[in-house]
Amino acid sequence: MDEVAWIEARTLDTETARETWALAARHILSDTAADYHAVITVAELAEAVQQRTRIRNRQAAGLWLGDVLYRVARACQQRREPLLGALCVGPGGQMSDWYADTVATVRGDTVTDPEQHAAEERLDCYRVHGAELPPGGGEPALPPRAQPVRRAAGTSRPRSPAAPATRRTTARKPEPAPAPLCPTCFMVLPSTGICDNCD
Repeated sequence: MDEVAWIEARTLDTETARETWALAARHILSDTAADYHAVITVAELAEAVQQRTRIRNRQAAGLWLGDVLYRVARACQQRREPLLGALCVGPGGQMSDWYADTVATVRGDTVTDPEQHAAEERLDCYRVHGAELPPGGGEPALPPRAQPVRRAAGTSRPRSPAAPATRRTTARKPEPAPAPLCPTCFMVLPSTGICDNCD
């Protein structure tokens, strides 16, 4: 079987590429929601939508994925479903900046705690998309890396029950903070903090 050739996103108009990615993202996020407490990272989702659509984007995911997730959120709102984008987390397991802005735009709600809001939204996604929930219906949960660590001085860091104890031989490099996005067009903001596209 011949492999389907890649289409470069720059050869398509932006609307066509992003709408196509949004349709693929909805399916991928629906599949993710079928597994209780599952999440997908921004990088994983960006790779998956490109693989599924065979439309490749050479730009960093932070430059275009926020707009794709906004389109998914609009479709969820039109269907009166929970926002599937709550399943897409940043590299540290936290919600990206686009999340609170998207909720405000599509629902008119002000989100003061994006992590908790997204956790509750994810639980609704698991319910709607057929995840096998524990007795009692499950509970909202932060992704493992997003949970705040509270420990007394001198105590060792608690491990997640799902994570076996492992010995690290190399130091882990800190992950870079996600680039700030414009709340209107979801493009990465320059160092001035003023969007070049919206001014």
